[in-house]
Amino acid sequence: MNKFENYQLEDFVQDLFFRKWVLGKLSKENQFWENWLNKFPEKRTIVEEAKSLVVASQIVAIEIPKDIVEQGIHNILMNTSSPTYPMKKIKWLKMAAMIFLIMSVGVYVGNRINNWKKDLSKNYPAKPTETQNNGNQPLVLQLSDGSTVTLKKGSNLTIASDFGLKNRTVYLMGEAFFEVKKDSKHPFLVYAGGIVTKVLGTSFNIRAYKSEAKTLVAVRTGRVTVYQQKKIGSPNEAHPEQMLISPNQQIIFEKRIEKLVKTLVPRPILLNNNQNSKKISYDETPISKVLIELEQAYGVKIIFDNDLLAKCSLTAVFDESQSLYDKIGILCETIHARYEIMDGQIVIYATGCS
Repeated sequence: MNKFENYQLEDFVQDLFFRKWVLGKLSKENQFWENWLNKFPEKRTIVEEAKSLVVASQIVAIEIPKDIVEQGIHNILMNTSSPTYPMKKIKWLKMAAMIFLIMSVGVYVGNRINNWKKDLSKNYPAKPTETQNNGNQPLVLQLSDGSTVTLKKGSNLTIASDFGLKNRTVYLMGEAFFEVKKDSKHPFLVYAGGIVTKVLGTSFNIRAYKSEAKTLVAVRTGRVTVYQQKKIGSPNEAHPEQMLISPNQQIIFEKRIEKLVKTLVPRPILLNNNQNSKKISYDETPISKVLIELEQAYGVKIIFDNDLLAKCSLTAVFDESQSLYDKIGILCETIHARYEIMDGQIVIYATGCS
């Protein structure tokens, strides 16, 4: 994988190869960056920001002509020396003159650095960036780190002014689907509906309307950590009450009682391509084999007693119109068992087969 694909703003600014390109110090035949941007057009926005920072950071070298330096020393000596001064005193005054000139240059450079810092700060938002979706269709937002947010109708997303510097922090009111670009150095944090969702790179949906009693976080791919906002210290710390959820799992935050509950999404999606065919037939297939295949297909842990179900089998046809719960229901009905969803898992209660 090209290392530049995972670069953040500061990585580009600090990269010597990138800086040479921005400042025109590469040969005209070297078209690497132009070709790279054509291959990764989603990085063009962050590259333009980095180019602005590189240009703003340049401090022109100050070259003081030798004759001006000597004239400055001469003027200082003429105003401070006399024939009766000992040679050591003259040498000391020459040193003092040089120090004076160096300090003057230092003040000038210091002023240039301060001006550069002011220019640098202009490249970061002076205040949070807020987007409101007042339309009837979902609004797709492309963030500076390469992540994508699909903002649902009537929802609001606020991007922190320091986004990408230490953490990638956003604030959501309403509902949005996030596809987060992986970056282990800069966790992605979503503050919404009384909870914080922390990821490094994954896709998930958050529903956090102010008028609703619950906040929901559902994972599509990867893993997500969720914890209560009011109980956090630093966003980078581990929290004793945090919950980790995987694909097809969700967290429900009960606002009134301030409780987090891990469960499954209403309709789990297939994750394994082996199960994506329209129909799957089972003919006297051991129940344990069917359960393992379903577990792998949906990424959902299914707990059962393998010894108890050793003599149980299934003859049935599963098709794409049936949900995971439909399939589990058919299986349980066949062997006179029942199931429960507990802590984001499916637990099968059975009595065995003769």
